[in-house]
Amino acid sequence: MKGEIHRINCYVENKPGVLARIVGLISGRGYNIQTLNVGPTEDGTVSRMKIDVLGTARVVEQIILQLRNQVNVIEVSSRRR
Repeated sequence: MKGEIHRINCYVENKPGVLARIVGLISGRGYNIQTLNVGPTEDGTVSRMKIDVLGTARVVEQIILQLRNQVNVIEVSSRRR
């Protein structure tokens, strides 16, 4: 797959199964996660996910749209690395 590495920053509810759902959404559509970091925020009910994905801007745009449709996702943004 051609493209560049994009960092997707995602704030999600800190609940069981959310990480698995997000990773499944991305990998289930054939996109490869380069790196994945998850950690708590100051608010214990929210976690921050940093996901690096290799792809074109269009691919990353599609991933972001799909993430925003998830119930447990609070906020999503991205930038090229």
